[in-house]
Amino acid sequence: MTSTGSEPPERPDVPPQQPDGSVPPQGQPAPEQPAGPAPEWAWARPQVALQTVETEPLEYHRLLRGVANYRWWRPLVLLLLSGVYFGVFTIIVSVAFIPILMTDPTYLDGIVTGEGEALDTQVPVSVLLSLVSIIIMIPAVILAMLTLGMRPTGRVWSVAGRIRWGLLGRVSLAALLAVVVMNLAGIALEIAMDPASLSETAETSSSGADFDWTAAWTSLIIIVLLVPLQATAEEVVFRGLFMQVLGSWLKSPWFGIVIPSVGFALAHIYDIWGLLSVGALGLVAGWLTWRTGGLEAAIAIHIVNNLIAFGFMTFAVGGETAQVEATGGPGSFIGSVAGYAVFIWLVLRIFRKHGYGRSRIDLLQVPAPLPPAAAATPVFGAEPGQESQPRG
Repeated sequence: MTSTGSEPPERPDVPPQQPDGSVPPQGQPAPEQPAGPAPEWAWARPQVALQTVETEPLEYHRLLRGVANYRWWRPLVLLLLSGVYFGVFTIIVSVAFIPILMTDPTYLDGIVTGEGEALDTQVPVSVLLSLVSIIIMIPAVILAMLTLGMRPTGRVWSVAGRIRWGLLGRVSLAALLAVVVMNLAGIALEIAMDPASLSETAETSSSGADFDWTAAWTSLIIIVLLVPLQATAEEVVFRGLFMQVLGSWLKSPWFGIVIPSVGFALAHIYDIWGLLSVGALGLVAGWLTWRTGGLEAAIAIHIVNNLIAFGFMTFAVGGETAQVEATGGPGSFIGSVAGYAVFIWLVLRIFRKHGYGRSRIDLLQVPAPLPPAAAATPVFGAEPGQESQPRG
């Protein structure tokens, strides 16, 4: 028997002692020790057996229910923790940009007095700061999922646990066609509804004497490099995080489609027609995310739409180089709806043709049920014939 350290090791040349410490006379057996409960050795303790089970097929908005040790409150903690990380990253970015912003005091004065715009393509640093301030939402969400052990974190991208690059490439071409239709239809309808708008001249244009071409090209480079990440970050939050948090509690996908779309629209500064267009984009992106099992279609339409919109802004097409409240009228909104309808039709055709999945089955380890024979297993150290009793 292995010594535990609390008793001296047994030696054959030393006679056993009595409980009072005396040594019994030679030739006499030591008195029997009273029987007592056997020690509970670690190796003799019953181990909880685990078994691997499959979840039900989970659609995109329900994927958080497939994480290990899911509890109803964990998605709420994920939401709050993502906000905390985003706040920390925002502070870091703001501090890092202070030296850069100090090189352009005119821009800072305009922001403080309200006379300047937070995003103006004639001020490249404002474009850089605005885009980076949104991009940091991606690591905030991923880091929150890692902190809570919600693996694989790729479930925020799609039911495949990753970005399906083939699907993203195909739907990006569909998005390009849809945005072209959207803009052509919107311009045509605006002119048809208000013919005088065609002859209106904007105060700021790329042909004006005050237009800074160096600033415009610098902003365009920043836009081309960062807008894909900026649009993706917004989709990760509004169509990824919010939809999956709501979907973990509510089975209907419409809660995760409509509610984040309203928040997405209200996060912009546009007038009523602009807000309606943005809300329509959110609804289309949300529905396609659920229907295709991933963010690829939402990311594609968002990236292409933003690239063209920022490109127009960069060269003052429409008269503005900054992000302003007025974004068009009812003609522009109707054109947006037409473009989104084309996009939905194309995405569904692509999705059906290439056979992408739209649900996921996760493997979870849960305690295995106790077999019936376990009830008759003798207790370690019990007398023969004595069976274990269920604990009340």
